Amino acid sequence: MSSHSKSNSKQRKKGFSRGEKIIGLVILVVAIWAVYSFTQPPSPSTTTTSTGTTATGVPVAPDFTLPVVTQDGLTGQRISLSSFRGKVVLLEFMEPWCSVCQDMAPMLDRLYAQYEAQNVVFLAVAGPYNSATADDAAKFIRDYGTAWTFVYDSSGTTFTTYGVSATPTFFLIAKNGSIDTRYEGTNATFEILAAGLTRLNS
Repeated sequence: MSSHSKSNSKQRKKGFSRGEKIIGLVILVVAIWAVYSFTQPPSPSTTTTSTGTTATGVPVAPDFTLPVVTQDGLTGQRISLSSFRGKVVLLEFMEPWCSVCQDMAPMLDRLYAQYEAQNVVFLAVAGPYNSATADDAAKFIRDYGTAWTFVYDSSGTTFTTYGVSATPTFFLIAKNGSIDTRYEGTNATFEILAAGLTRLNS
């Protein structure tokens, strides 16, 4: 037998049998599947963080309870969104440093003057982003003379629950507690918000 044949014979002896290759391939596939499964995010749950559903099956706006802020700072009082069930709610998510929030404050003040007497609730949730504090929210109230209710979300949890990533974001909440519409920034004009509030309060 030539030296070339001997070399081939030695290589075959050193290699894996067909059965060993199949077992190795199965192990590799299982390992890849395990790594893939571990790194994938969990599937969305069918449960909801809201307080339930309306009689027509529409999800109710997620409830929250947050401390009230006035022009003098935190008051020690806390308010829950669910306490306004039976009333139309204009819910604003804002930041005191947000220039668009500042620019829209006079427009919201006009809306409040028009609809507050009609038993419509105006509720602003001030966030903690960019190190904003309850005192910053109080200064905003003083600077812009806002008369509606402010609460402070120190952890940002309520922002996350509502999927708010930009300010201001507005939600119109119907009397049954369901979210009717959502608007972001300057898309929420006086005319659009007024029309929505009138429709929901009729």
